[in-house]
Amino acid sequence: MGREETLRAGPPNVLARRAFVAGSLAGLSAALLPLRPAAAAAPGEADTSQQARDEAVRSLPLGELTAETRRKLMAVIERPSIYRRLPQKSIDCDPALFLFLIRNPEVVVNIWELMGMSTNMTAQRQGPYLWKGNDGSGTVCDVELVYGTDDLHVMYCDGFYEGSLLKSKHTGRCVLVLKSGYGQGDDRRWYVGNRLDVFVQIDNVGADFIARTLSPWIGKQADHNFQESCKFATKLSQTAETNAAGVQRLADKLTRIDPSVREQFARLAAGVQQRAAQRDVGVQRR
Repeated sequence: MGREETLRAGPPNVLARRAFVAGSLAGLSAALLPLRPAAAAAPGEADTSQQARDEAVRSLPLGELTAETRRKLMAVIERPSIYRRLPQKSIDCDPALFLFLIRNPEVVVNIWELMGMSTNMTAQRQGPYLWKGNDGSGTVCDVELVYGTDDLHVMYCDGFYEGSLLKSKHTGRCVLVLKSGYGQGDDRRWYVGNRLDVFVQIDNVGADFIARTLSPWIGKQADHNFQESCKFATKLSQTAETNAAGVQRLADKLTRIDPSVREQFARLAAGVQQRAAQRDVGVQRR
């Protein structure tokens, strides 16, 4: 199945009692665009083992990618400066909304801006699967969604950092592998589990400096952003369930996204509320 077809896939089927995999809501925000300082540690443990790394590589759909895309990905994955599997996380979120947020990070960033959570961060769509991200603190990157299905998203990022952590401008690349699983609990609510593997390649920085300074810093930021992004998705989904009209009014205020994406977001909010109402009726009849 080609990329364009898989990206159009709808909400997943019920996968009862499926073991959840974990990760983050949006690879872009989880790995490259820092939020506020962490208020609490993310649950679970990160994994930097060779076993986890090999497992992440095996999950890549290399046979379905173009030769150029495979080359770009493997150039990073085979020689990463930093590898990290983020702490696993399961969230209460409508599956269709979850997929929309992953594939439209500019919506997330625009909402954060309206909420006052971030005033300098930007995510600008450059094409159907391309974004330019800027955290306002020195990180600028081009992000490409090179593969996307309901349960697997692979992103390739190319950019640079020029800020207080390093004395000069440094370029680098990143590959994000997000695996997701879906299931309904006894309460018939949808839960989404995620696992995010992050491969970072930094140019012209010594291995010792990466190990002592950059790796702990990037790991802390990624774990925190993973946790905060998951909380955001849950909150937005729950709000849409009870106040779709309010979310639709919020959509009208999103001026930094394409009108068609804004309209899709508004329609999706109505759908979340409708599905929640149908679920609640079913629970009451049990």
